[in-house]
Amino acid sequence: MVIGQGRLTVPTNAEYSVPQLRMLLREIEPLIGRAITIEEWNDIASR
Repeated sequence: MVIGQGRLTVPTNAEYSVPQLRMLLREIEPLIGRAITIEEWNDIASR
């Protein structure tokens, strides 16, 4: 995934542990410049 000058390798695991998801979110949030809200997370999860 590339956002602006930031680059992040996103694994293709179908299932992640909670610690893995937290780590992934901590890496993504600075790249997008904001926190991911619970509403946004729920919207993503329901797709």
